[in-house]
Amino acid sequence: MATVPSGVALSDAAERSSRDAYSRSDSERIDHILITMRRALRQVEAIGSVDVELLERNSTAGLVIERVLANLTDMAFDINCHVSRASSGRTPQTFSESCEGAIRSGLIDRELASELMPADGPHHVVMQLCLDTEPEQVEAVVARALSAFQEFEQRATEWAGRGDVV
Repeated sequence: MATVPSGVALSDAAERSSRDAYSRSDSERIDHILITMRRALRQVEAIGSVDVELLERNSTAGLVIERVLANLTDMAFDINCHVSRASSGRTPQTFSESCEGAIRSGLIDRELASELMPADGPHHVVMQLCLDTEPEQVEAVVARALSAFQEFEQRATEWAGRGDVV
């Protein structure tokens, strides 16, 4: 029998039921985030090449894509925090800490973590700087970000489908 913080003892069945309910709720949250992440990735992919011509022709395209990249970062952070909390009981405070927690839980490896959070800054911040000073670099920034977030989405989908994950 387990004892909850209030001091009440739970039967094995009640403990399992409580854990399963928590897991379903968290699993559903991750599932919804992944659905939103897939939709965002498809929307950016549908735009096609984010080259200087597109940015000159459609001045809002760069700003919209930059916001989508920021949202993708937020979604990855949310999933990483869940995974870290589920495996260690700790909630990361920064994106970098969340990636470390995701590495420890086996969700991602160090290589993907560095692609999700490049040394020169978050993808959306780098993109915004490029929009202002080097628009010819935007296409490469977007391609790198899409690749990282697509790989993250695939790994998170696989991780969420594992039977041994809380």
